[in-house]
Amino acid sequence: MYSNASGYTGNEAVPGTGCKYYHECWEGEVRAQKECGDPLLYNKDRDYCDFPSEVFCWLAESVCPPTGSPESSPSEIPTTKTPPPVTEMPPTASPFIEKPSTASPFIEKPPTYPPLQPAIPKSEAPTVGDKSNPTIIGEIGTSAILHVESKRDLIERYVMISYNPSGLPYPSKSYTYDNFIQSLKIMGVDGFGADFKFELWEGIRDKYHYGLVNLAAFLANSMVESIEADTCDELNWQQVSGRHAISNSCGQESRSYQDETCGVNDDIFSCEVVPGMDIMAVSASSTASPPMKCEPGSGQTYHSGYWDASSGTLVTGAPYSNDLGRTDTEGCCFWGRGALLTRGVCNIGKVNYFLGKRGADLGRSTLYPTVDFCQYPEATCAGIYTDELRWTIAFFEWAERVQRYTKRNEWNYEQKLREFIDSGMDDDLFINSVSRIFSRKCHAPECSEFEVLQLDKRRSNFYLIINDIFDIKTLLDSVAPTRQPITPRPTRSPVRIATKYPTPWPTPTVSIISTPAGLPSPETVAMQSTPDPTVDWHMISTHDGSPDPQIIVPIIPNPTENQFKPIPAETFVATVGPSPVAPTLTGGDDPSNKPTGNILIGLEGNGTVLSSLISLLVLLSSITYAAYFVLSQL
Repeated sequence: MYSNASGYTGNEAVPGTGCKYYHECWEGEVRAQKECGDPLLYNKDRDYCDFPSEVFCWLAESVCPPTGSPESSPSEIPTTKTPPPVTEMPPTASPFIEKPSTASPFIEKPPTYPPLQPAIPKSEAPTVGDKSNPTIIGEIGTSAILHVESKRDLIERYVMISYNPSGLPYPSKSYTYDNFIQSLKIMGVDGFGADFKFELWEGIRDKYHYGLVNLAAFLANSMVESIEADTCDELNWQQVSGRHAISNSCGQESRSYQDETCGVNDDIFSCEVVPGMDIMAVSASSTASPPMKCEPGSGQTYHSGYWDASSGTLVTGAPYSNDLGRTDTEGCCFWGRGALLTRGVCNIGKVNYFLGKRGADLGRSTLYPTVDFCQYPEATCAGIYTDELRWTIAFFEWAERVQRYTKRNEWNYEQKLREFIDSGMDDDLFINSVSRIFSRKCHAPECSEFEVLQLDKRRSNFYLIINDIFDIKTLLDSVAPTRQPITPRPTRSPVRIATKYPTPWPTPTVSIISTPAGLPSPETVAMQSTPDPTVDWHMISTHDGSPDPQIIVPIIPNPTENQFKPIPAETFVATVGPSPVAPTLTGGDDPSNKPTGNILIGLEGNGTVLSSLISLLVLLSSITYAAYFVLSQL
């Protein structure tokens, strides 16, 4: 049995249970008791739950005798949970699970009893976010944590839900609310010794709703990745014609997890790949395919084989490869684990640096200074901290890789989060892009040859959480009055709006001058007897007690210049009285210059322009009459 730096030493059947139950052992001590799902039994030779026909239930010398109750009061943290009685243990299958007639030998059910927690010296306990120090949270109306806690019932009923092979829901055993909220307080409020954390904006009244939407996006993806399948380990799901390559442990969807380094010159994060590692996942599919594993052995004569789902058999020794051509599993120990199935030597290496032993060895204050995630990646799912670690490393990956995602002048996570909320939270682009960033490491549509798996389900989960569970819109209504007021944009200088009939320029007056000889008689009606119907006729008239002399000025609209212009002089019609007048134009505010009668000016369009044109025409007429008079006297 493989033993590693973290102390994992294997499993053994529990005496007196007919191999129905088995112990998980660490450093020669029982750390957890687990049950094989009906009708399976624990197979010591293969180290997994198998069909009864394949199991010879013999009990060899125990490799990890159960830890009994202490004879005296311990000085350190006591072990308060002891193994339950092992006689006449009833099965504890979920009431929702329909037992298939043909079960997979790799079904693993959650433990019937809580895992046994040994006494841990204080020196090995978490050093950051210590649970003995209470988490400082805001008050109602400013606290994301309090808001989440007020929604516990809805979260347990709609988020922490798994499905059996028949599609029936049941409460998740691997992911529970208590472990979720405990890890959220550490990773989102206390922090983990880095300059970033899972962003909640805790205690900030006008921002904490941003943290709730961030959390909703995280949970929406976690539901698809792990919660719905109730698994801590990545499942071997990729297949061709019902055959699942065992070498899928090395990577699925054309990925090679052991080659996914952090890509920097001085790579202090990525885990070293050790060919001799021999690890098997503790979680497996309940319908097909064995658990992920890695073991030494490679070359032309070594082949890990495949799982035939149609016959339910494991075919070993066959040269059957994954879609990158791997037929072995040597060094392939970095499959996904935890709520977001954190995978790859870079991502797991960063977990080890920021949360685990690698960081502690370099002098950092880390949460799990004795856990080497690189030497034993399965510590996330099978270690003594597994219940919280499943959430903790997921919160870490989201904070480190999704929240800090930025494409210069193109995409910034926090900016897009704010825009989504401020625009009404009805744009799919945000959750679509965020899901791509998490799954494909890029935000734009078609940025990867592989589209995000079950993107529509991630999106529907997201809206379920923000609308029906967190009820963000109602929350925004209560936050809105206290938001910082928006400064209006400066307005332009006041602009005078012209009216249809603007005030004309100073009104011209007409003076009467005796008519030179030779002018037409009053009865003369000149040149055009019928006005052009397309012409607007405007009249200036004066009243001084004598017959009304009139000057009628036609104006033709110019459609291209949107203004008026006089028609040619030959179309004028002029009528003069008994004493023909030659009008002279004066103006100003002097009352002596103002006419005694009314001056009527019909205006259409730009009145100021028309007034100017009419005044000019009157002036030209006066000059013409004066010149004619002078010439006639010579």
